[in-house]
Amino acid sequence: MSLKDDIIRESKTFVRQNRGLILNKDSKTAFSYHSPRVTSEFMDCAQPFVFDHYSHCSLGCSYCFAYSMKTNNPSFNKQLHAVDPKKFKQALLGKGGKEQKAMYNSFFKRRFIMHWGGMADPFCNFELANGIGYKIIEALAREAYPTIFCFKGSAIYTKKYSNLFEKNSHNKNFVFQVSIPIPSDKMAKEIEIGTPLPSKRIRMLKRLSDMGYYTILRLRPFIIGLTDQGLDELLDKAREAGIKAISTEFFTIDSRATTGQKKRYKWIGKLAGVDNINEYYQVLSPKERGGYLRLNRLVKERYIKKLFTYCQKHNLIFGCGDPDFKELNTSGNCCGPPSVYEDNPELTNWSKAQVAWFLRKARIRYNKNGGINRFHFDKVYNTEESPFLIEEQFGQDHVGVVNKTASERYGLTYLSVAKDCWNNLKSPGNPRNYFNGKLLPVNIDNEGNYVFKYVPSDYETRWKKEGIDLSK
Repeated sequence: MSLKDDIIRESKTFVRQNRGLILNKDSKTAFSYHSPRVTSEFMDCAQPFVFDHYSHCSLGCSYCFAYSMKTNNPSFNKQLHAVDPKKFKQALLGKGGKEQKAMYNSFFKRRFIMHWGGMADPFCNFELANGIGYKIIEALAREAYPTIFCFKGSAIYTKKYSNLFEKNSHNKNFVFQVSIPIPSDKMAKEIEIGTPLPSKRIRMLKRLSDMGYYTILRLRPFIIGLTDQGLDELLDKAREAGIKAISTEFFTIDSRATTGQKKRYKWIGKLAGVDNINEYYQVLSPKERGGYLRLNRLVKERYIKKLFTYCQKHNLIFGCGDPDFKELNTSGNCCGPPSVYEDNPELTNWSKAQVAWFLRKARIRYNKNGGINRFHFDKVYNTEESPFLIEEQFGQDHVGVVNKTASERYGLTYLSVAKDCWNNLKSPGNPRNYFNGKLLPVNIDNEGNYVFKYVPSDYETRWKKEGIDLSK
């Protein structure tokens, strides 16, 4: 069996097995899935309040990062679990137990924007079969709660969901981030098994935009050799469909991937024209970032330049989730929501207590007057701006607890996790390593924390000479 046949057969089998999977509501664990949660990427994330209502996704995309993470769990795909809609509504209204009240005090009470769709698709086939998300969307609509949906699944195309969003469009509290990393319908059939075609997703973008919603083209993951094929046409079609922003992040390879994921990597490499994609990433990824391989700045610059200048030309927000070029975010939020929005100011209620917000400010200052900003830990991770940082209830959910003893876990918070990473120059998540030298340590403050400074890049000088404005 060829690699193509093997991958497509596996993906189609996965989609087929999950298409009609019904939640066993009589099971004690049916509604045991833990969400909302705080993302482990909170240190440079403007939307750390993330939500999935099912334990995994039913779609068969070969590039899915969640597939790799979740297939390392032996219980993956054995049984479907979901969030309990009643407990979610309790948290939304400030009721329920300790966990629900912690979510309310740190996020819901503050009307902090919630990001729905990270480890699973909000509108995948599980939603078609079970409808758990519909009940939650109804609750969010009643409260006009600010929410961003990140999706490509098919449930939203049905009349039931379309009518729900049409009915509540006057609130303008929902943002839709439609994922289209593969411009070609033909190519999508080989890599995004079980999803609506890109052309259909463009039509959904227009439909949601016409309802009056804020919409975003999500070019994630940007796979060099695939995403750039037909990109110009995709950008124009998305703009004509009414998008307000473009968000991108480049494809990564996890060196801890399972055998199944490695086969998927090989397939993606073949489609992209790379003979050995693992070797390609090993050679061209900065070693300081550890086993999560991200290509270096020079490889990605031409594509970022195209997207950034396109957004400037057409007055769109540019969002970059990649650590390289994250300073180019034009709102400080790499997903693309605005920093100013008169139609609904609550859509700007996302975290500024994270590195990306300060990176943008540093880039603007340098390109306006040559000034160099310094990054102080207590100013970046401002607990008044983001009180979730000191909520002990959330600290126990961070992936880092698996390496800690029971005594070390006691009192653990996201702030303490951030501080350990900030001050550990050997950590792949340390600002110096994660941003590949864009931030460098220059001092130690009175609390013993490193102080980092912004380091101008060569591209900033070159782009300015070409007339590209980097000062806003």
